[in-house]
Amino acid sequence: MDFEGMTGRRPQGRTNIPTPYADADAPLSSLGETKLDKTSSSTLHSQLSDIMREKIYSRAWGAGKKIPSEHELMNMFGLSRGTVRHAIKSLVDEGLLVQSHGRGTFVAEGGISHPAGRGTISFAESLREQGKSFTTAVLDQIVLPAPVDVAYEVDEDPGAPMLFLRRVRSVGGEPIMCIESWISMRRCPGIEKADFTVEGGNAAVERCSGKRVGHVKVRYTARAAGTEHGAYLHCDESAPLLVLEQTISFEDRTPFDWSLSWLTAGQAIVGESTQHR
Repeated sequence: MDFEGMTGRRPQGRTNIPTPYADADAPLSSLGETKLDKTSSSTLHSQLSDIMREKIYSRAWGAGKKIPSEHELMNMFGLSRGTVRHAIKSLVDEGLLVQSHGRGTFVAEGGISHPAGRGTISFAESLREQGKSFTTAVLDQIVLPAPVDVAYEVDEDPGAPMLFLRRVRSVGGEPIMCIESWISMRRCPGIEKADFTVEGGNAAVERCSGKRVGHVKVRYTARAAGTEHGAYLHCDESAPLLVLEQTISFEDRTPFDWSLSWLTAGQAIVGESTQHR
């Protein structure tokens, strides 16, 4: 299939396409193509922290992977050892990196998981139930070949066409969440043509598939926004965000969607779960 010929809103500027995980044995993506702006008001150590943070958030650097050494980072970006150490320490303090004496610095393993309610989460429906008027901006809507890890999560063939969708929802003109989804086109034919500015994701999926959305597997983590999502959500790069990683399935347990949802402060996810003592 000719993916280059397909239409859709193309990712603009410095954009990372998230996937569930990366191959820990694969070589790290190069940092050398990213340049620091030495005329910027942002400090050099903050800029370097941003670059490394986005590599971790996009899963280009997988959990447990060793990052470039201080000396390598100094040579890549023309920075002093003190600046590089400051950048690394910031990410260690955020829990994104861990240091091992004599071995180097590594991407931290995933956080602790806790059970939550098993019902699906529809942000559009939730906002309507609360009487909140909202708008949806579609930043990216493009057909891409499924990465291996995404394909695994939704039981698709690697390379199969999937819709990558990035939306920002705003209330009162202020962005409150960024939703990044990979949706199976085989299970939701025609989903790539949906107008997500007026139709919610679950509603579009049910219309295209003829099935009911029924189950979600969700993982919650707290993260600093970083440069990219800070720009999407009009918040500081160091602002804490609640991030939901979800695999969504139909009532028959067939998965069709893997997504990340980034929520600004002041929001809560409410559900029920069984307490075992």
